[in-house]
Amino acid sequence: MNDPRSQGLYPKETIASLLNISERRVEQLVKKRVIPKAGRGVFDLGQTVSAYIRYLQGLCQGSLRESEPSELDRRLMEARVLERESKARQAKYRADMMEHDMQDSRLRSEVRKLPEKLRPLVSDYDSRLVELVMIELEALIGEILGDAT
Repeated sequence: MNDPRSQGLYPKETIASLLNISERRVEQLVKKRVIPKAGRGVFDLGQTVSAYIRYLQGLCQGSLRESEPSELDRRLMEARVLERESKARQAKYRADMMEHDMQDSRLRSEVRKLPEKLRPLVSDYDSRLVELVMIELEALIGEILGDAT
């Protein structure tokens, strides 16, 4: 009842045999959009034969050349190049960010170590600072008292 052949649909093997080409060539022609697929693995016989005849006529008349990429092929190649360039830029950006993060983490690590490194210096300096402040304070008090009297 649901025989695809009753609807004019045939598998790739049959199309390849009828057109006297390999199954791989059928796949290539589908990929190049020379012949249309009617569904998954099936082809409309009438449309496929008509499209293939038009393709062969184009080759014979010189309006198509097998070696020249079509406009669609050129656009596809350009899109692939742009995609590769974009992926390369993304990879470089990620690498730069990772390097920045590594440098940032090293800096944070060193800043975290600062209090430990400064603590001994401050404790030694602290008593000297208190001594200097006291001497200065005594001198200021002396000046203030000396001026008042």
